[in-house]
Amino acid sequence: MNETSVLPMILEERCTGCGDCVEVCPTGALDLADGRAVLARPEDCAYCADCETLCPEVAIVLPFEIVFGENFG
Repeated sequence: MNETSVLPMILEERCTGCGDCVEVCPTGALDLADGRAVLARPEDCAYCADCETLCPEVAIVLPFEIVFGENFG
């Protein structure tokens, strides 16, 4: 993952610390700290959206950056 990549946002006020996202993360980028999910290893995040899809509290949001290319028509 490069330095300019967009990272998942974890909304602390919504997170209940169930740990489902930690279990489903294929790269081990997430962890629990103080009873809440955290992106402990952002460099390992594959931005697969498994955590966002699974979270029962909608506490994880994966923003997307839209980049427009040149019109080659």
